[in-house]
Amino acid sequence: MSEILAVTSAICASALICTLVSGFVTDGSTKKIISLVMGAFIICSMIGPVKNAVSGFQTQIDDIKLSQPAVSTDDEAYSKEIVNQTRKNLESSLRDILLQNSVQINDCEIFLSVTEESSIIISSVNIYISKEYIQFTDLISELTFQNFSVQPSIITE
Repeated sequence: MSEILAVTSAICASALICTLVSGFVTDGSTKKIISLVMGAFIICSMIGPVKNAVSGFQTQIDDIKLSQPAVSTDDEAYSKEIVNQTRKNLESSLRDILLQNSVQINDCEIFLSVTEESSIIISSVNIYISKEYIQFTDLISELTFQNFSVQPSIITE
């Protein structure tokens, strides 16, 4: 980045110097000679920073060292995304099922696990309700168990 800054500042400084010098010269033949010299000066003043910028450019990129958990294959990333989307869908379904039965919950969390056979199972369910819905605890447990085959943890907020 500093090489680009050096090239740009050299061009601007050269142009400024040439503009100031050409303002002082009024004679026609002298002006042509001064213009030729200033053109050569601008080209020479650009060659140095451009040469330094090109020579400082490295095509070799160092290997980035990542920790083992940070490295994943496309299949692993795709599997994680599938589990994440499945969790979101199940949480939305649970909210909808409870809402159909006139139970409003604050939030719910469904924790999923992937088995060795690559199937997704529900490991636990947390349901957060307000104190006004505490009388629906049995209904919430029953509906959750019927639809998800897991006994939920109901947390009153």
